Amino acid sequence: MTTWLAGMRITADRLNRGSPFVVAHAALTANSANITSTTEVTIVTTGTARFEQGRAYKFEYHGLAQHATASLTDILYLRFRRGSGGLIRNIQNALVANRATTGRNAAIDVATLCTPTSTINDTVTLTAAWDTGSSATFMMAGTSGTPGLLTVWDVGDAADYPGISTF
Repeated sequence: MTTWLAGMRITADRLNRGSPFVVAHAALTANSANITSTTEVTIVTTGTARFEQGRAYKFEYHGLAQHATASLTDILYLRFRRGSGGLIRNIQNALVANRATTGRNAAIDVATLCTPTSTINDTVTLTAAWDTGSSATFMMAGTSGTPGLLTVWDVGDAADYPGISTF
């Protein structure tokens, strides 16, 4: 969080880095491939972004998950990954419950705060997989009118968020 104190000068750096601001974004505008196992399926990937050591980043996804198997309740795991494959954060227990009808969408809203251990340039990818023991078919639903949105925000100095995880 940017702190403004009386007597401070407005500089280009303060104006350009006034948090929060978007550093990476991508939209899922077509349905993903089916998610039918514990093998991760890539859902959406951002363009390359710069993640600076000492800064905190909020990774968030807002979209729809579709459960294609009737009368089951299952767990869908979502993972924020670096494009180079490294795990940023594993978001578990994104529960999708489907009663007696197949093909229903459920809203998925997940977010986490992290800071890099060093300054990196990389993409961010959202992946999805089953929980072990699941037997359902999922997909992440998206259209141009109702996209799934993957957004990464610079939210300020990492020191302002004690205890956040690193990637």
